[in-house]
Amino acid sequence: MLPKQIARVRFPSSAPSESSPLARSSRRPGTLTLVDEQVRNDALIAEEFARYDRELPRYEALRAEVQADFERRLEEAGFKYFEVTTRVKSRHSFERKVRRAPDGVVRDLLGARVIANFQGDLPGMERVVREALVVDDDSWIDKGELLAPDAFGYRSVQFVGSIPDDAGAPTRFEVEVQLRTALSDTWSELEHDFRYKSPRQLPRDVDRLFALSAALLEQADTNLDQIRGRVEGPAPAGAPGDGAGEKGYIVRFIQYDGDSRSLDQSLTAALDVPFGPVTGAGRELRSVVRAAGWRQYDELAAGFAEYSELGRRLAIACASTERGILLTDAEPNRRAQSFRGIGTYWTALAAALLADASLFESRVPPGRLGEYRTVAAYLFEHPDESALEVRARYQRLAAPAGSLEDAAFGPIRLD
Repeated sequence: MLPKQIARVRFPSSAPSESSPLARSSRRPGTLTLVDEQVRNDALIAEEFARYDRELPRYEALRAEVQADFERRLEEAGFKYFEVTTRVKSRHSFERKVRRAPDGVVRDLLGARVIANFQGDLPGMERVVREALVVDDDSWIDKGELLAPDAFGYRSVQFVGSIPDDAGAPTRFEVEVQLRTALSDTWSELEHDFRYKSPRQLPRDVDRLFALSAALLEQADTNLDQIRGRVEGPAPAGAPGDGAGEKGYIVRFIQYDGDSRSLDQSLTAALDVPFGPVTGAGRELRSVVRAAGWRQYDELAAGFAEYSELGRRLAIACASTERGILLTDAEPNRRAQSFRGIGTYWTALAAALLADASLFESRVPPGRLGEYRTVAAYLFEHPDESALEVRARYQRLAAPAGSLEDAAFGPIRLD
């Protein structure tokens, strides 16, 4: 167990003294001049450097404890992984980051890299590592999901978590975790080194070679999962590798299936919201696809074909256009934005709700899911009724955005 008293990483700036250059510049009326801003930034940077130097020995000690803790948990869970490494950001790297954004928050002073032998092990390994932390779900991102459908490149799941104390409460100590396969790790390290060492921008043909190499390695990861399945047989439920390729088949579907992409475009236009990456969308999408019982590509494709029209109508009737579409209650201050896979999300959600399946992995409150279930059932029973008319009635009956307690929700009737 890691110690309760752990060093603070966020490095909030203490208020400057009245005589400091930063305080004097902040008292000047109007917009800061370039000189004032430089004085202010220099003061912030100097303070961050001083804190880094004071806390470095403690971070070095905690680095080994974090690595040992992750390794122990993965081994106890039965994973045969490639390696786990941890590092404390060097002063040079820390300085570059702070100088780029003096007002920013350093969240990767301690980093951990968890490297899998098989792509299919990544979801299970992520679950194991998450159990050691209090994860900031808003920090979760799948870099592979940010690639264009016809692009190949850096693939890694990343998130920031706080290490809990003995009582399970989060401390102020944070670690950035990166999970990827050994092949992806090799590619990213070499690509970074070549780009960093090059005195100029790499020519287009070199970029193409990097992309081609990434495509070959991505296919190799998929092949290795298939080879393991043929040699060792399907993994029993709950075993390492359970859900092998889970992320892969969902991502392939939302990227390459024409009907899925068309529904994304249709819903984005119907809701009239911007389109782009949404942090945490991948996790929420996987949670509803699992709840719908679609564990393989063929099952997802068949389920989508059966329920996509209901999913479209459910999204139009229920999706917020003023707050976050996915987590209207958990993150009410996030702006509404569409994302790749939005159609598949609402389709799988509709199927799971009609089947009265458990959605325990979703961050949507049970009360809100109860409302969605009522709307989905009504739309299913009234296929010819306008989803926009149902939306108008639902909005009058729905609990306010940001509701998390069960008491905020009540039964609704749409007929």
